[in-house]
Amino acid sequence: MNPHPLSNWIPYQLSYDEQGKWLLFWLDLEHRRMKEPFFEETIQISRYRNIERSRLKSCSDPEFLTALAPGLPHLKPTAFIFHISRCGSTLLTQAFCEAEEHIVIAEAPLLDEILRANEKDPQVTPAQQEKWFKAALQLMGQLRNFKESDLIIKLDSWHLHFYTLLRKWFPDVPFIFLFRKPEEVLASHEKRRGIHSIPDMLSSILLGIDPAVDYNSDFNRYTADVIEQYFLKLHLIHQQKHPLNFFADYGDGISPMISLFTRATGIKVRNPDQLKTRLNYHSKSPDEIFKGDLPPNPKFSYPHCTRAYEEFRARCLSAPYISI
Repeated sequence: MNPHPLSNWIPYQLSYDEQGKWLLFWLDLEHRRMKEPFFEETIQISRYRNIERSRLKSCSDPEFLTALAPGLPHLKPTAFIFHISRCGSTLLTQAFCEAEEHIVIAEAPLLDEILRANEKDPQVTPAQQEKWFKAALQLMGQLRNFKESDLIIKLDSWHLHFYTLLRKWFPDVPFIFLFRKPEEVLASHEKRRGIHSIPDMLSSILLGIDPAVDYNSDFNRYTADVIEQYFLKLHLIHQQKHPLNFFADYGDGISPMISLFTRATGIKVRNPDQLKTRLNYHSKSPDEIFKGDLPPNPKFSYPHCTRAYEEFRARCLSAPYISI
């Protein structure tokens, strides 16, 4: 059987040019599996290899993607992971990425560019976004060794605000929601900030932040407001009582989180000994031994954010249809 012309090729970037046209950029993974903690790392490694072969960039319009993707053997999504950031999502995906049966997509920039496409072009419709998003996943979830059985997608933290859209597109897929005490999240961001913890890096409307507030370079207060909005969104999601929504608190331990994930998705831990070894290392730096988290400084405590967390956790614990 002849291979599909797009075998091992994936789209990795969607851009909007000055002429008002969308351009989709491609790269050839060759035989490389996607095992890095973040999809961006996979992109960088593969791009260097592609440049060694040719300095020409491969690009198309999005219609090329949607026309050819259905003919490529691929997996359907097995699980989506939502999170408030710094709450175990990277470690969870790293626990499953080594097994060749699993395809793990961790915070792919392309998926974010599709979800936020109407920030650049208001004419983009949800129907277009759905076509692009699903076609992108078909390419990313293509069968490359034909042993793959599960496709796990970890989203960016602000994609909590796209829940309604994503649940409409994927009504039968388990959604896993991870969270953590906010002061611990803030302490982590002070060491290495994500873009949602820096004012004006993301739309304040998207994050639910009042654009009139001047944070005066107070990144921690800004991050606390962002995290509070995440918890308020989680509260609304929890109220819907969708049978395929599951919630886990990092504070309860990574092992219970993994157990919940396997129960909710049916995805097995293929190599428990390998997983045990991996848990001894930093989630974002696989070569660095994990030394544990220090107790957060009181400066990271913001009452409104703490209250949002405590109220949400209490709701999770009181709901018999939800595992936490």
